[in-house]
Amino acid sequence: MFIKRQIKDGVTYLYLAEERYNAEKKRGETKIIKSLGVEEVATVGKMTKEFAVVWGEGRTLGNAVPFSESVIGQFPSEESGEGVILPCDIVECGKFRNGAQRWWCRTHQVHWGTKADLLQAAQQGEEGIRCANAKQPMDYTKNPLVIDPGDYEGGIGIWAALPTAINTTDETDIEDVKIHVHARPKIRGKKTIDSNFPAVVITANDILPLLGVMEDKKRVVIAPPAALAYLEALINNLPLGLLNCNKCHHPHLDLGDFAKNPHKKHFCGNCGADSNWSKEPIISSPIKELVDKFTKNPNFVNSDRILDLRDYHDHQLKVWASTPAILWTGNQPQEMGIHVHIYQGSTKIIDDTFGQVTGLDGSLLERDKLISAMLDKLKNNIEN
Repeated sequence: MFIKRQIKDGVTYLYLAEERYNAEKKRGETKIIKSLGVEEVATVGKMTKEFAVVWGEGRTLGNAVPFSESVIGQFPSEESGEGVILPCDIVECGKFRNGAQRWWCRTHQVHWGTKADLLQAAQQGEEGIRCANAKQPMDYTKNPLVIDPGDYEGGIGIWAALPTAINTTDETDIEDVKIHVHARPKIRGKKTIDSNFPAVVITANDILPLLGVMEDKKRVVIAPPAALAYLEALINNLPLGLLNCNKCHHPHLDLGDFAKNPHKKHFCGNCGADSNWSKEPIISSPIKELVDKFTKNPNFVNSDRILDLRDYHDHQLKVWASTPAILWTGNQPQEMGIHVHIYQGSTKIIDDTFGQVTGLDGSLLERDKLISAMLDKLKNNIEN
């Protein structure tokens, strides 16, 4: 069971609800058990209902497959950024070893029901039932980019965009992971999307039978934590797969340390169940299901272009190691190498991927070292 919130005329109504899996319809259904009254505004602040994607460090609200397009929370006025506060979504998840009832907060990914939790609840009343992470602000983006791969015959490419390995320009690097998207409506046509986004939603009703099991509309959220975890698994050749929870049937997403070490036992972030086992040690991610369904050409080709940065010693430049796309639906193989931007004044004169790049000091740039530099820069940004 869990607490369901509905907003009407600015008032948040609470209901005790239960999710049940309908085997015949192959999806979940929500049943209202009873009304719990009105949530106190003084306790949680002003809540609004937004079409948004929300994530925190090491977690993604909805575990990448949300039950609803709408999110209830205290949203800042900006379209994207930091600082959104979300109410707890606490569900039953079995019992502790001592027999006490155990609860799980799906929003903040933490258990509730320890002695400290119970003491706080007793002191503050029912309104004090909040998990330990309830006040932690999370990142968000309202009205995220929504893409149906079927609308782009020429293919889409989605990458976890990282900071540069080398940057001699006056422009500051991105400080955290962004989601970079290329999209071509026609084969070999021009890109109509070529930009970074805070998060992206992939939707496709007919092609994703295993995803979005609690809704008719199938969609997967690609937010920074999920994108980074998937990219690092690709870079390190870790086994990727998708495990659905045997209790709530929700697709499982491994993040943080769990995405760095393949494992058989998986802890469901949606219902708190810890009895999920994969046949082999894997990193579980709904993105893998996207890849399996939409990839037309899984091959890679190394760029045969050569560049000597000493020829542009008086120009400004940016250098990245190319990384594998976390989703690639084009007919052509992905091109790998070292990606370089070179500027003459404010004009970009080179924007391409090269197989061999000579640095300003005359030595050849090594792609693996560039990737390490990009990830180290990202790690330092997060820690600071």
